[in-house]
Amino acid sequence: MRLSFAKMTGAGNDFVMLDNRDGAFPIDRESIARLCDRHFGIGADGLMLVEAGSHGDAEFVMRYFNADGGEAEMCGNGARCFARYARTLQGQAGAPVAFQTRAGLVRAEFD
Repeated sequence: MRLSFAKMTGAGNDFVMLDNRDGAFPIDRESIARLCDRHFGIGADGLMLVEAGSHGDAEFVMRYFNADGGEAEMCGNGARCFARYARTLQGQAGAPVAFQTRAGLVRAEFD
């Protein structure tokens, strides 16, 4: 499987970022853990998927997985990276963005 990704860092944590707006990425714990493995994968503290927004004001859905492949509600450092990556996918870097997480709606502005 060929995979297009970005690797970003936020306040000391690093993340693998994937555009999954088409829903094509196979979400399973083992695959995510392999990608995040620092010796045999890309290496990261977690993986974030950008998915199509489906909740009111949210333009996107942020799905966050820890390095062991388990899904978490939210990651503050990762949310900063997510906002930048999601906007970059649209060619709108710097524009405010709203996205849904399992912990609720997040609104991000760039200063």
